[in-house]
Amino acid sequence: MIKRLFQSFHPLEQLEKQRMSEWSKGTVPDHLKPLYQTPIPPPDIPFEDLELVVLDFETSGLDPDTDAILSVGMVEIRQQILSLSTGKHYYLLAADAVKPETAVINHIVPETLAGGMTEQECVSTVVANLAGKVVVAHGAAIEQAFLRRAFRLPQDVPLPLVWLDTLMLEKSLSVNRGKINPDLRLCHIREEKGLPPYLAHNALADAVATGELLLVLVREVFAGKTPVLGPLVQRSLKGYA
Repeated sequence: MIKRLFQSFHPLEQLEKQRMSEWSKGTVPDHLKPLYQTPIPPPDIPFEDLELVVLDFETSGLDPDTDAILSVGMVEIRQQILSLSTGKHYYLLAADAVKPETAVINHIVPETLAGGMTEQECVSTVVANLAGKVVVAHGAAIEQAFLRRAFRLPQDVPLPLVWLDTLMLEKSLSVNRGKINPDLRLCHIREEKGLPPYLAHNALADAVATGELLLVLVREVFAGKTPVLGPLVQRSLKGYA
């Protein structure tokens, strides 16, 4: 009884209630229906039973109201195995959005985006790849904000996606260790974990690097115990557990 009372307040169950409520209204746009049709997984589902998609955006800046998605990288994790064969990398037709200050970081120039997909095509592709899966990102707030903007979702409409944030997971582990990690950049955390360097600021490379880091962090969080989804979600939301 006590356990059930605790679970009823878990963020995953709250998100499932929001999803069901929104779906019951019958107002979900057709292009977003695959996201709302799939139930949110329960807190006690084993991590190895999950299908995950690691997502990374390269953007023209950090403000979704004024900046644009320039490229998308995705790779899947199943049965705790990251499969490079599932990697996907797309450029968007957004040459006008390129800014010099970000181009020197991600090396995306207007010519790179020639022949890229439209935003509508990008939304359809992303929805098809994320539906029914847990989404992984490093500093997930950026991907979340740009997704909501691309989906044209008002702030009061829930986005029924479960997120695992490797930045927040590492932050939670450092809190538990009693020593806050001052540098939560993906490249720095990977170096601390003994993972090899990678090509930063490329959407697919960042997705692969984030997925590899997630698998290391999950082992650290559970320390030999069977990993389940619930605690990972709580750590991703709060930065401690």
